[in-house]
Parts: sequence; C-alpha cells; structure tokens
Amino acid sequence: MKAGIIAAGEGSRLASAGEIKPMIRVAAKPLIYWVVGGLRSAGCKDIVVLTNSRGGAVGPYLTAAFPDVTFDFVTADTASSFESFRLVSKRLAETATNGEFVVSTVDALIKTDDVNLFIAKCREAKATAGLALTRHVDDEKPLWADIDANGRVTALGDDAKRKNAVTCGLYYMTRSAASRLPGADGYSRLRDFWRGLVASGEAVMGITLSKSLDIDRPEDLAAAESFLTAETKR
Repeated sequence: MKAGIIAAGEGSRLASAGEIKPMIRVAAKPLIYWVVGGLRSAGCKDIVVLTNSRGGAVGPYLTAAFPDVTFDFVTADTASSFESFRLVSKRLAETATNGEFVVSTVDALIKTDDVNLFIAKCREAKATAGLALTRHVDDEKPLWADIDANGRVTALGDDAKRKNAVTCGLYYMTRSAASRLPGADGYSRLRDFWRGLVASGEAVMGITLSKSLDIDRPEDLAAAESFLTAETKR
C-alpha cells in the first residue's frame, strides 16, 4: 500500500509555535512523525510527502527517523487543499501497482489500529474511494457525513441531514477515483471535491473510527499531547 501526506499548508493559526506545521513538536516529536508512524505501522512504506517551499527540514528529518521507509518528497506552493490533494493523488496513481493508496493530512492524528482498520474495511468493501470518519467533533468547521446501513456515504457537508460523523483527514483512493479528479482549479477546497464525488453517486465508503484529532489551533496541542501520550503507553 502506498500513501501520501499533505503537509503544504501554512498552518498560520499555529504560527506562535515557532515552527512550520509538520515540524511542530507534540509529545516530543514533530507532528509529521506521528502521521508517518501510523501509516508505516499499517504497512505503508512508500510515502509521498508534499511540503511547501518552507518545508526544507521535513525531508532530512523523516529520512533519518524512518530509514525503512521510501520517501518521495515533493515541494509545491499550492493554491488550495484540493490542489495539494490532487497533486499527491495523481503522483500515487501513476505508480500504485495495485491501483490503491491512502492520503493523510499532516494534522490528522489517528490511532494506528484505526489506520489499519480503515484500509482493511475499504479493501473489503471494494470501494472506489473512502473517507475516515469520527464521532469525536472538535473542529470549527466540521465536514459532516451521512452513512447508509451498508457504510456508504450518501451525503456530505450541507447535503448531510442525519450527520452520523465527521471526516478526519484520512482518505482511501483508487486509480479509478483519481482519474475523476478535475484540473487543479476545479475546486477551491478539498471538501468540495468529496461532496461532489458523493453527490455524483460514486461508491464512497465511510469508515467510522474511534477518537481522532485535527490539529489546527494552539489549543489543540495540549489535547494532542494527552492523546499521543496515552497511545504510546498502550
């Protein structure tokens, strides 16, 4: 299984931490360490990492921290979250020998067991694409999802009525789904792409995981510290 990490955002709300977002330390390690660690434990040892032009420290750090992982570092100052996702997905779709891959945002802290569960469930369902979901909601602008009895996402965002759970920054993609990605200016936000994909009737699975965290604000760092400390003690 190949994977990608989107770490190209400015992280302006965390600027007070004095580091670019992927290198902000949580539980004594950079944020991106925990994301790579979760993917690696789930069997993803071929990882594309997208950073912006300020992310020069990320490559050397990850190469030293994970010598058994093959990294493909890409630098681009993208205009939107969708453009970043598209760039990483297209790159992975070209080389994914089994036609499937996962993409994570750098601010998504998800338990290793849940990363494994997400991949397994998407494969089991033979999904075209999949969204990791959580019922732990601590986000200023959550992307709500409706799921049917078979686990298929039926609506997202403003279209959602039952609001079963929210997305949490981990995505399953296939070469087929990647072929449906429009040009870089097709959407201004990643959530709009997923909302459109679901509305088109595509088979998008929603896999509900346990508690996960989205690290966007300074106040999220303390919660992340507790979350990761508890995880490393298991």
